[in-house]
Amino acid sequence: MPIDFTLAPTPPMGFNTWNRFGMDISEALIDETMDALVSTGLAELGYVHLNIDDGWMAPERSAAGALVPDPQRFPGGIKRLADRAHGMGLKLGLYSDCGRKTCGGLPASYGHERQDADTFARWGIDYLKHDWCHVPFEDFPGASEREVAQILYGRMSDALVATGRPVVLSMCSWGHGEPWEWARGVGHLWRTTPDIMDTYHRDAHRGTQDMLAIFERNVVLDPFAGPGGFNDPDMLEVGNGGMTAVEYRTHFALWCMMAAPLLLGCDLRGVSAETLAIVGNRQLIAINQDPLGQQARRVWQEGGVHVLAKPLADGGQAVAVFNQTDGAKDTAPQEHVSAAGPAIDVWTGARERVGPVHLEPHQAKVWRVAAG
Repeated sequence: MPIDFTLAPTPPMGFNTWNRFGMDISEALIDETMDALVSTGLAELGYVHLNIDDGWMAPERSAAGALVPDPQRFPGGIKRLADRAHGMGLKLGLYSDCGRKTCGGLPASYGHERQDADTFARWGIDYLKHDWCHVPFEDFPGASEREVAQILYGRMSDALVATGRPVVLSMCSWGHGEPWEWARGVGHLWRTTPDIMDTYHRDAHRGTQDMLAIFERNVVLDPFAGPGGFNDPDMLEVGNGGMTAVEYRTHFALWCMMAAPLLLGCDLRGVSAETLAIVGNRQLIAINQDPLGQQARRVWQEGGVHVLAKPLADGGQAVAVFNQTDGAKDTAPQEHVSAAGPAIDVWTGARERVGPVHLEPHQAKVWRVAAG
């Protein structure tokens, strides 16, 4: 069954529990985070999805085979949280998995797709992150990982559509099976990378999971993104403490340019003014949420400097130049883009032309350029 593309005309914005809290989550945390989304003004900026990741389920299904919330951590149930979220102008998301168990070892949706989709719809869920742990490949002899992913994500997609409830489907196979090549029409988001970690540089322990490596994997996939379906380079780490302020500004700016979902992953209950200033940058949010829905294209790369250009619905464009290196760089991004119109520096608000720029290590500068 075809999905409803209008559910994600632009990349979803909100919060997810995983990056900061892992499986250490509770009903109280979700209630307090709802309050924080509203009180900080983040909800007004578009951060309306509050997504509960792994850890919400009880260790066993009910006697009828249904998923149930953990009675200690979520004693009031999921429906109460969904009802409260909707009353506050928010949306509630949940987590499940294509396999027999979630990544944390709790009951998952393999063989229960229709039952679980009906449960999520009955509770009033608006978003489902569907993971890729404990997949029983032995049940699909001779099939490739891509083929198994197409089958299992297709099952959950069809089950959600059949409920009649509008639910955004976030497919989280970590890029296995190249979902960007086939997932449009199955899900609204497809993970293109491993899980991100809160660090800028590669190192022996993190490998492909640092912010720079995640960017490099996702930036080349611009032809596959557009309204109704977006590449997902994983959630934001801004505010979690593992990167510098410059690196967090770069992280946020690159995700906005790449039309990535903007899912906050820090503790919003005591979020700093510095973090709010980054994730609350209205110019960058507007670039991310531009109705044209295009992901920026990398138009030039040399010596660790990248230039990205993102066309916008008003005929203008966003231009970013990013210095990935550990040393300062002087570069001339205007030589690689057609950006003759007046521009605004999204960080300073200065009105200027795109021109030669000095970049500190790990810094990204972004302009919004008017048409003309």
